[in-house]
Amino acid sequence: MRLDPETPLPLYYQIREQLRARILRGELKPGDLLPGEIQLAAETGVSRMTARQALSQLASEGLVVRQRGRGTFVAAPKTTLTGLESLDLNYTRMMERAGIQASTRILRQENQPASDEAAGQLGLPPGEPVVHLVRLRLAANEILAVETSSIPARYVPGLERVEMANVSLHSVLKERYGLILAQATDILEISVAGPYEAGLLQIPEGGPVALVHSLTCLADGTPLLFSRIVHRGDRFRSVLRRGRQPSE
Repeated sequence: MRLDPETPLPLYYQIREQLRARILRGELKPGDLLPGEIQLAAETGVSRMTARQALSQLASEGLVVRQRGRGTFVAAPKTTLTGLESLDLNYTRMMERAGIQASTRILRQENQPASDEAAGQLGLPPGEPVVHLVRLRLAANEILAVETSSIPARYVPGLERVEMANVSLHSVLKERYGLILAQATDILEISVAGPYEAGLLQIPEGGPVALVHSLTCLADGTPLLFSRIVHRGDRFRSVLRRGRQPSE
């Protein structure tokens, strides 16, 4: 590894980019052990803090995994999700398209008063009952996301008692209640994990996450489902394909 002290590029950045390039080219493969901070510092002549910064940024990108007492290893490729623009493609089917076995763990499923945010999004009076559903989303037994959903209870009587593990919520709404979701608005932003999300996702507090607020409506525009989904930023990426609309 060669560093150029004359360039304006910081030394940690040069180390990070050279390691990053080797990972992306496949020279370093998933599970390979990378040089540690002390070894990197000795080989490049930088301080241990500079070497640590380079490795920490690779970890934040999800390219490496740092294990206390063992070292830094090249991470498995991120899960890439496609087809997010289709309401017909649920989480399990998206994972199947990516070649990954998906599963879901139900953390909470109960009736409770709507939060201020959920009531505002769903157009409900404050405190009106909603079915509150909290699910962990997994791929290949690895936790990728935590999803919190609210549905007005008056539309879905008894939903709090329906078995929802590894079952599509959209399918339950359609087949059991005759409710067909027709349109959705998703707002995606980059954020950091708070203590609650970090604990559920098994990542460090302050780690990068992709936060999605989603409002899904019936064909007549009635809001039916409000969800807040927190994805692990180090294990997730999405692909959206766009095209120019044909002129009228």
